[in-house]
Amino acid sequence: MERATDRARARLRRTVATLVALVLLLALPIGLLAHNWERSRSEDAADRLSPVTAAVLQPDAAPAALLDPADTAMTASRLVRYSAPDGSVHTTTLPVAIGSPDETTMQLWVDRRGAVGEPPSSPNVARNVGIVLAIAWTVMAWTVIALVAITFRMRIDETDSEQWDREWARVEPLWSGRIP
Repeated sequence: MERATDRARARLRRTVATLVALVLLLALPIGLLAHNWERSRSEDAADRLSPVTAAVLQPDAAPAALLDPADTAMTASRLVRYSAPDGSVHTTTLPVAIGSPDETTMQLWVDRRGAVGEPPSSPNVARNVGIVLAIAWTVMAWTVIALVAITFRMRIDETDSEQWDREWARVEPLWSGRIP
């Protein structure tokens, strides 16, 4: 005799299997979207920015203002001077990773007016971003599916236990012989 909870368990198993497969199928487009986004960001930076060589004036200058105060533990700063593509000369303080070699020049990527920008990334970075995002999506989605499935399964088990208690309360007196 199949109970309603047995059918609910079977339905839950089918739903979980379907959702797991769906998550895996969605991982590919999510990874490709992330890859394409990073690649287009890099291509845009390469089109918009130009590489310039900056002369390091002071290798350990105090930072003017860091965007993130937490960066102070991992960065030092350097005072540099460079010429922008429009011919103007700029002097600025740039954060650099602690332990970077002390060099007399640095390569920067600047726009036409001389504002420093984020350099274009290599093609490997775009690939890695896509892979990491696809894996992160898969792990997070499977975790949510597992937690929801466990919650439903616990509720189904609780319903079964309550039904068993009701049936046992009805059958136990006859079974134990307390009622002749």
